[in-house]
Amino acid sequence: MCAACRHEVTHERESVAVNGASEHAFMNPAGVRFVVACFARAPGVTGVGGWDGVWTWFPGYAWSVVVCAACGAHLGWAFAKGDTATPSFFALIVDRLIARE
Repeated sequence: MCAACRHEVTHERESVAVNGASEHAFMNPAGVRFVVACFARAPGVTGVGGWDGVWTWFPGYAWSVVVCAACGAHLGWAFAKGDTATPSFFALIVDRLIARE
């Protein structure tokens, strides 16, 4: 669930390994560190903006920002293989999610 508003975002059963792990730590170009967990589906998010292949954390994938569909909090990124606009997986920021109580 979204830590900001408790909106359901995804489910643990949607967890997927990408490049050999389901959780990754990355630094963005501004020096901000993110720990993300990868999910096959995240129906509780919505995409914001277009796709970009620059500074991708997963070579061969373009990324797009995703936010909570209920409150708009930034929750992570969708990643799409090649030039498709269909997400292959979602990398969601671990500390912006909480488990269902």
